[in-house]
Amino acid sequence: MAKTLTITQGDITLLPLQGGGIVNPSNTGMILNRGVSQQISRRAGPFIQQTLHMRRSRLRNNRLEPGQAIDTEAGQLPVKTLIHVSILGAKRINKRLISNCILNAYDLAEDIELDSLAFPPLGTETAGFPIDDFLDLFWRITNEELPRSEHLQHVLLCISDQDDFERTCDFLEERLDELDDEIHVDIRPGGIVPGML
Repeated sequence: MAKTLTITQGDITLLPLQGGGIVNPSNTGMILNRGVSQQISRRAGPFIQQTLHMRRSRLRNNRLEPGQAIDTEAGQLPVKTLIHVSILGAKRINKRLISNCILNAYDLAEDIELDSLAFPPLGTETAGFPIDDFLDLFWRITNEELPRSEHLQHVLLCISDQDDFERTCDFLEERLDELDDEIHVDIRPGGIVPGML
C-alpha cells in the first residue's frame, strides 16, 4: 500500500490528524516555552504542561534524556497524540541527536499505532540546527521508516518559514529519484485545512 509524505507550509498546530500525532521539539525539562513547543502549549491548553510535569517526575533524573521521546494526550489540538522529543538541554545539538529524535518519534508512533505523524524541522528554530542537515536526516530516515511501518500511512513535514519551505521543496526535487517506490510525495504550499487529508 502506498504511503504519503506531505510537505506543507503553515502552523503545525492546525493540522487535522484525528488518528495521528504531532512531534514536539522539546527539552530535557519538558518546559514548553519556546518556538513550536510554545505554539503547541498555547493551542493545546494549560493541562499539557501540567501533564508533562507529572510525567517528568517519574523519569530517571527527573528529565527526558536528549534524543528520547514520550507521548501525551493532545488537549485541544485536532490530533490524537503529542510525541515530545528532547533536544534543548543536550550538551551538543548534532546530527546524532536529531537522528535519534526522528527515529524515536517513528518508533513511538508505531508502538501507539498512529496512522499519521507531523514533524516540524526539529532543532532548526530555537537550537540553531542547520535546515539542510535536518532535511538530509529526515529524508533518509523517512525513506526507510515509512515504507516498513505497519500503522503509519502518512507523514507530514510542516514548515512555517517561507524561505525554509522553498529550500525544502528544492531539496526534495533533487532527490525524488532516491525515493522508495511505496512513498508518494505531496507538496502543499498553501497549508492544509480540515477535509483536505
